Amino acid sequence: MTPPVNGTEFGGVLLRWLSEIRGGKATALRDGVRGQAQAWGLEPGEYADWDWMRQATALGLIDVDLRVDRWSVAPPVLTRLPHADGLAVLTGARTARISARVEEAAREWMELIAVPHRPGSGEIPLPDTLLIQYEDPATLRETAGLLGARYVPCAALQLTKLLPQAAPGPESAPPGGSTANTLEKYEPRLQRFVPVASDNEDGLYRWRGADYARLTRLRSNGVFRTVGHETGIYLELARHRTGVMRWRPESGEGRAGIGRLFVDRYAPLPALHERVAVLCSGFPPSVGRQTQTRAYDNVPRTLAEAIASSLHQNLENMPRAVAATVGRAK
Repeated sequence: MTPPVNGTEFGGVLLRWLSEIRGGKATALRDGVRGQAQAWGLEPGEYADWDWMRQATALGLIDVDLRVDRWSVAPPVLTRLPHADGLAVLTGARTARISARVEEAAREWMELIAVPHRPGSGEIPLPDTLLIQYEDPATLRETAGLLGARYVPCAALQLTKLLPQAAPGPESAPPGGSTANTLEKYEPRLQRFVPVASDNEDGLYRWRGADYARLTRLRSNGVFRTVGHETGIYLELARHRTGVMRWRPESGEGRAGIGRLFVDRYAPLPALHERVAVLCSGFPPSVGRQTQTRAYDNVPRTLAEAIASSLHQNLENMPRAVAATVGRAK
């Protein structure tokens, strides 16, 4: 590959590459993302590859299942953003054929807004968000067909109906094997995992497995159960009655039911929950370095409440913002 003139172009090239190979092992994807970034002269931080995969998953570009070490590119979808004044977002695969159709349509008849993501220091650039302006929702199905995509009326609203209630999985063996010096327990008051010598108390534990993958188990009433990393954190937060979600309505006229969802940075949303929040705007969350929060824009209150409820959180409602918030990735 030849390095791009602008580093932000790399995100689009990377998605094109993934769209053509379609899928594989998640560990190989991580190595490939980092390797390609370095080949283009970028200097990714320690966890930049995982962060890129997480954000690309939330944006509906790829699907990743770390439990079975697999990833696949998501099918191309054109979907309306909720209460976004005539905007739809194109997500999923961007093969050379799809990209050519989008470029041709943008030249001839389609109102396309390509918004670049501005990566921070050490971050790997994401592909541009492709927003399509429309006047009549009835035209979107035909537009999707011409682009080679599937039309979904509003993916954020539809996915909200699929959000599962956070719960531990089946009973499992306790941490064992090569856990020496890697066992950690989640401490909600400290907002992080801390090293521990044993697993003789109820709580959320993680450790490094034989292949150095990070494993998690939840101990409840002395019984260990399987659990996803993010789900386990929310179950522990609920057990300790700790709130980490807030919602603030926008200030614009007629926008009282739409707002910004704030989630404490140390409590990342599970993948499906984050996709719901991200597909409200088409942009990844902005990260407050000082406030230690992730902020999701254009989230209807009903969706924010559904996300919080499924994770056993009581959503805190904040006072209405003084000025309207314009959501853009940072």
